[in-house]
Amino acid sequence: MASTKELIQTLKLELRTQHITYAQIAQQLDLSEASIKRLFSTKDMSLSRLECICQLAGLDILQLATKAVDNRQHMDCLVWEHEQEIVSDMKLLILTIHLMYGWEYKKIIGFFEIDPLHGQRLLTRLDTMKVIELLPHNQVRILLSAHFNWLKNGPIQTFFEDEIQTRFFQSGFDGEGEMRLVSNGWMSLDSIIDFHTKLMRLSKEFELQLDHDKHIPIEKRKGTTLVVAIRPWTLDIFKAYRKER
Repeated sequence: MASTKELIQTLKLELRTQHITYAQIAQQLDLSEASIKRLFSTKDMSLSRLECICQLAGLDILQLATKAVDNRQHMDCLVWEHEQEIVSDMKLLILTIHLMYGWEYKKIIGFFEIDPLHGQRLLTRLDTMKVIELLPHNQVRILLSAHFNWLKNGPIQTFFEDEIQTRFFQSGFDGEGEMRLVSNGWMSLDSIIDFHTKLMRLSKEFELQLDHDKHIPIEKRKGTTLVVAIRPWTLDIFKAYRKER
């Protein structure tokens, strides 16, 4: 949802694109040009006036809000230093990851051992990094794009890969909700690449399911990890018996 500040800033850009002047707006609202400039500079405008100016630009409030959200500058990745800062502080990492999961701040500090005052300082750090926009009453807006990824071979990706290698696979995968599939054979490179697309669709379905389950209370959900991998590979013991070619 767009803030009033974002709505007015977006409207200002739209008016400029359509070459609509302050003088024209003043005439439409029956105000002085100076008053119009003041409305935009203070970003303090009533809904009725906002709607009236939108009509001049050929927009309604919903269309303006959609444009405002689309105009947000979301990040596709963090810089190395910020990733390192996050992964070096486990409570900051927990807060970051769960905000990205869509958890509310109050739910996070109620679920994990994070002191509220310390949590507020962590929120401020994330706001400084532009991971979030910190709003009143510790509400947050995530500033990461839908295409956000951790840096390849960066601090956080390395951390999670180490955890997967050392902990995730230390399981028989025979517990409740657990499953492991291993398939192998001989496949052409073109077919392997084709499978990449199919696995990406599976990953997208996983994300859609996470979004679908957001309404379910945290207490009835479980932290869940899906690991999907494919590569040309055979057991080393087989290689020892291959003929020289």
